[in-house]
Amino acid sequence: MEFVRRGFNSVKRRYRTAAAVGALAVGASLLAAPQALAADQPTPRQLLDACSWADVCDFHPQSYWTYTGPRHQVGSSAFNCGSTTNQHAINWSDTTGSSNTFGVAISQSVKFETVFESEITLSYSHSWQTSHTDSETDTVNIPAGHVGWIERGTAKQQAKGWYELHFGKPYYGHYIWYLQNYQASGFNADNPHAGYINFKDRAMTSGERQTHCR
Repeated sequence: MEFVRRGFNSVKRRYRTAAAVGALAVGASLLAAPQALAADQPTPRQLLDACSWADVCDFHPQSYWTYTGPRHQVGSSAFNCGSTTNQHAINWSDTTGSSNTFGVAISQSVKFETVFESEITLSYSHSWQTSHTDSETDTVNIPAGHVGWIERGTAKQQAKGWYELHFGKPYYGHYIWYLQNYQASGFNADNPHAGYINFKDRAMTSGERQTHCR
């Protein structure tokens, strides 16, 4: 029974994709950046918002990959004004949200995000979270006269594809619209340990000594 369900989904997906490609001849495709659009075309934001009331709103994923996000400091810096190496507990909290190529705010309540998440799970067997927060307390060994901090690279994921929207009556002159080149990033909840945490330190500057070691 499980094999039959996979086969059915596979056939269904091929049928939908073929139908979508065939419909390109009668639909309109939105490729331009928002500031370059003519007045007779919807903006990417308008199309994504229309997902909630369009007759059909589908996301067609084309690629998926994981990576490590850019390094950034989490928590505050700790200063060791003593004459020996000291341990400092640093509390930190780091939130990773989802972002996309069109700069449209993402929340779990919007339809286009729900459609996106379900298709990513179906196509690549990877879950997608709109927002994820990690919180920890780590102990950093800081040499005398040094400042220490925690540096993190977050485990992230990205997916790219296009939206297909069908309308019961013409929307900006067309029954079908395509939003091309939609790409979103988010936290890699399936492999959160793919990122890293580093303990860093360096010698304090004279200014930092004057500020923190009085």
